[in-house]
Amino acid sequence: MHPPTQESQFAGRIDAYSHAGMPRFQSVDDYRRVMPQAGVSRAVLCAFDASPDLEQLHQALIAHPDMFRLIGVPIGIGRAQVSSAVAAQFAAGFSAVRLSDSDLAERSWLLDVAGEARGIVVVAGASVSEPLGARVLLDHLNRHADAQVVAAHFAGPRDGSALRSGAVNELFEHPRFSVVFSRHGAFEPSLLRSWAEAVLQRTGWQRALWGMESPVLYWRNESVQSSIDWIDELSPTDDQRAAFFGGNADRIFFAPERQVASLQLDFDPWLTARKTPAPYFAGGLALDQAVGGRLVRSWLASGGPSTGTLGAYVEKIIDKAVA
Repeated sequence: MHPPTQESQFAGRIDAYSHAGMPRFQSVDDYRRVMPQAGVSRAVLCAFDASPDLEQLHQALIAHPDMFRLIGVPIGIGRAQVSSAVAAQFAAGFSAVRLSDSDLAERSWLLDVAGEARGIVVVAGASVSEPLGARVLLDHLNRHADAQVVAAHFAGPRDGSALRSGAVNELFEHPRFSVVFSRHGAFEPSLLRSWAEAVLQRTGWQRALWGMESPVLYWRNESVQSSIDWIDELSPTDDQRAAFFGGNADRIFFAPERQVASLQLDFDPWLTARKTPAPYFAGGLALDQAVGGRLVRSWLASGGPSTGTLGAYVEKIIDKAVA
């Protein structure tokens, strides 16, 4: 029998990036049912501007303050309203705000809102590995002495040469910049592995975190276990695994204390929700060929292209089946 590793002594993994919030994703209770199956004891749950179910996430934080940390999202119309909404989320106990590439390019003032609240900036996009985006984030880290920047989804995999010099290299070597290894199945395997190796040369294992990205990984027909097992390709030691699967997320998200208070927004977030579809099965859905054949024949029999796309037809079938 092998002696217990530091990971098992840590009493469970920490999922550093998953989504919750209806109707787009899953309820917090849905996610909690998956946690024991994945060996997850704590999690960082992220909101989304197309489905800003902030109240449900906030209630989960109130009910389980030792189990969850929250990533908020910019919502609202105009700079004043968006700034106020992000500040309100931090004041209510959210640990971070999720920024997109367009946020960095068009609303970089959100970084100062996070800095003033001593909150974490989580970037979900590839701009962190581009010179312009990297410089914006470096300026933020230099302006705020205790700021943390976390890049989700491997920080946008690309050729590792992007990390060799300049602002991108400087950002990835910054002690308050970390990368969540999430969205494993969305990238070309050989590119992802070479990129991850290049990232670890700059961050080390002390600034790399594991993220399940539930339930979006299901949209790609992936399993939770595959997101856990992927790191075995890089052969981490027990100490490195302990840091990657829990220790780093504990230090960055859970150790800093944030007071939980009421969530006070001066508008209904649903009224400003961004309209965007959920990209299910972007990599293709592997069906039994007989099922696929019957599906197409059924669509054609119902009118085919004259009634709309095959995808719209499938959506109607699913909507009826799960009503």
